[in-house]
Amino acid sequence: MSLPATIAPDVLDIILGHLASLFLSAGDPTAARHAASQMLAAYKVETEQELHLAADIISFGLHALEALSQATAPDRSLNQVLRLRGSAVSLSRESHKAQRKLDQLQRARRAAAHQPAAEIQPEAPASRPDATQAQPLIDNATGPIENATGELANKPIEPAGKNNGMTWTQSYRQRQTSKRLAKKMLKAQVRQVAEQGAMPAAQDARPAA
Repeated sequence: MSLPATIAPDVLDIILGHLASLFLSAGDPTAARHAASQMLAAYKVETEQELHLAADIISFGLHALEALSQATAPDRSLNQVLRLRGSAVSLSRESHKAQRKLDQLQRARRAAAHQPAAEIQPEAPASRPDATQAQPLIDNATGPIENATGELANKPIEPAGKNNGMTWTQSYRQRQTSKRLAKKMLKAQVRQVAEQGAMPAAQDARPAA
């Protein structure tokens, strides 16, 4: 079992050198480096991030074993033994954390490798309606407003471009103003006719001198 060629040789050499120092109890650097390489290859890493996590798992695990081994020495005090065991527990916990993270990365990598290319393509953005599509919606929305006035229910709705460039609100206000002016003029004419008809009657009612 060997490490993949996708990992940079310099990175791999540095990590193997650090791990090999943990295997130098036998005093053979070549054997220690080979042992470190075999342990890394067992995690089936394919990226540098996975390689770092695998190295953390091995380092934490070996340091935890070393702490437990030192805690069994007969010349250790009770406080030293408790500290060494506590350190071993903390190191073991960190090793498990790194293992979980490595498992997540490898599962994601394998899932991406088996996913069809058509499924990982980004979706096309939803097309926005252009002005020609939005105009009928605007025209239909003005219909209920005009019908609610009780005056324009039977009149066709004209867009703003066909109404002298004015909006529906401006056109409606102009029509209302024209109606009010027409009513005022009619009232004035009626009042004027009434006053003219009343003047001869008043003159006939005067007593003779």
